[in-house]
Amino acid sequence: MGDPGKGILRFLPESASVRLSPGDTVLAHAIRSLSPEDLRAGIRLACRCLPLEGEVAVTVLPESRPARLSAYIEGKEMAEDGPFLPLHVVPRKGIPLGAALDAGTSTLAGALIDLRNGSVLARTAADNPQMACGEDLISRIVFGEENPDGFPLLRNLLLTGIEQVISGLVRSSSVEGEIVEVSAAGNTVISHILYGLSPSPVRRPPHRPVLKEYPVKTGKDLGIVSAPSARFRIFPSIGGFVGGDIVSGILASGMHREEAVTLLYDVGTNGEVVLGNREFRIACSSSAGPAFEGGEVACGMRAYPGAIESVRIDPVRLTAEWTVIGGGKPAGVCGSGILDLCAELFRAGLIDRAGRFVPRGRAPFRETDRGTAFVVVRAERSATGADIVFTASDLKSVVRTKAALCAAADALLRAVGLPRDKVERVCIAGGFGNFLDLRSAQTLGVFPPFPMKKFVLLGNASLAGAIGAIRNRKRWEEACTLCSSTDYHDLSSDQGFMELYQRALFIPHTDAESYRGNPLPETAT
Repeated sequence: MGDPGKGILRFLPESASVRLSPGDTVLAHAIRSLSPEDLRAGIRLACRCLPLEGEVAVTVLPESRPARLSAYIEGKEMAEDGPFLPLHVVPRKGIPLGAALDAGTSTLAGALIDLRNGSVLARTAADNPQMACGEDLISRIVFGEENPDGFPLLRNLLLTGIEQVISGLVRSSSVEGEIVEVSAAGNTVISHILYGLSPSPVRRPPHRPVLKEYPVKTGKDLGIVSAPSARFRIFPSIGGFVGGDIVSGILASGMHREEAVTLLYDVGTNGEVVLGNREFRIACSSSAGPAFEGGEVACGMRAYPGAIESVRIDPVRLTAEWTVIGGGKPAGVCGSGILDLCAELFRAGLIDRAGRFVPRGRAPFRETDRGTAFVVVRAERSATGADIVFTASDLKSVVRTKAALCAAADALLRAVGLPRDKVERVCIAGGFGNFLDLRSAQTLGVFPPFPMKKFVLLGNASLAGAIGAIRNRKRWEEACTLCSSTDYHDLSSDQGFMELYQRALFIPHTDAESYRGNPLPETAT
């Protein structure tokens, strides 16, 4: 998997500025774009650096961190909390605090709660340092298996990130106290690593985790220095890659309490889908890939300053018009921009229904080493001094991602024998959902063709559910029962899934009749 130092630079956003530690050496290009003062301070552009030897320690400068922090720390709580019943008995002396954590594949988010009254004192988020060893979960498992002390390294990186989040919460809080309770919601792989277990069995059939429920441990037991006496409650996993973050999301959505059937999507670096209500629930994990978070795309990046967040194609000139997070020149395209771009290219007839480019008129296409590419931004208008392009290979990644998400939902509906019209609500969780243009998503067929009025954007439902569990012990008890009362549907053993996936590889879908409400370009073939 390569040197961890190189990985740190590789997974930083295209426009990220970093400060090197004294003595670290890198091969740096395009240094003329930095001031002499920056150069003397050891600041370099991450996208133009290559470590020469060993590990390289870098500090991501504040201006290069996620621009929309609220997307990672805010989430809707659709279920009622009920009375305030904290997990911890409030002592007569001292102020007890609780920390809720969302341990995501790419982002670690947290909230600090006053256990005297349930108020949220602070929220913060940070990148998951494990991204240095792989952008997706499979890559990290492979890293752990193929490198000496790979899993211990992954665990140390995760603990470093969690310490950073907890320390940030404490610094931001106006109330001084002791953290005595922590609820942590993470996917199966992250939860295993945090608990000190190898997640390798999850990677191979029958994809069974070592544990589905994690007995309570103290921060000291887990190696959390900033909260040594706190009791850590890790949300249970449902099965396979469907972990505690989805259990927490179910809590926040309230679907487990309602008669109405809900379809819950958690769209992030990975994609999980849950279908059900208070009578039944069935969940699966779709190998969607990180395309909607800027991964697997040549000029993709996360939602940082300098990322193109929305795109429109001029119908006459067939050129892209865009908006950039933070303003200024763009350095790449984040997930919402990628989705917009593909939908606009399709509407303009520059992509056909099979997901292939259709160069026509004056549209700015050119050939690259990754195939035909649409030029989104010319070099003179970009922050990198090079064209920002969207290639044929990028397009295939996006189509595969959207097909996996759409087919996963249809597979669950087929497994329980429910038609689409029985679904009354479609909840979209995850940071990506906050930026999502549903019109673009439906144009491409990311989701089955549900009416727009059925969609609800939840934001970070995983963190919202973890906060609810800290505030009310009955919510934590609900989480523990959800693990056993929600069925895990293994798509790899679903004989009909591949057919559904193949049909969803077209835009919006091969089933044109059911997608008739989706806008199709007149020139599409």
